Amino acid sequence: MEFEVFGYKISIEKKALKDKDTGEMPKELKWALQVLEKYGKKIPASPKKVASAKKASEIKAKRAEEKVQSAVNLLRLQGEEITPYKVAKIAGISYNTAKKYLKKKYLKKN
Repeated sequence: MEFEVFGYKISIEKKALKDKDTGEMPKELKWALQVLEKYGKKIPASPKKVASAKKASEIKAKRAEEKVQSAVNLLRLQGEEITPYKVAKIAGISYNTAKKYLKKKYLKKN
């Protein structure tokens, strides 16, 4: 039997797993093999799941970009310097997200 678990291929011989005295596999080992057979194989995502995840990602990105735009507008109204830290704090997003969207539109390239 061969399984792939967390990217590792594991090969097991069933006869090596049997108890020498009884010739039976321990109950816990049978259960573990059933779990490996069921979940040890990588199942590809369905096209519907892929499309759904892509749509959710696009919506999340759009919301983040809108939050950055609002934060930049607020900073401009207040006459403050636009920095990723300030934008992230005002918009309620991570520093890296703020930096990513600021680089796209607002920060001057040096």
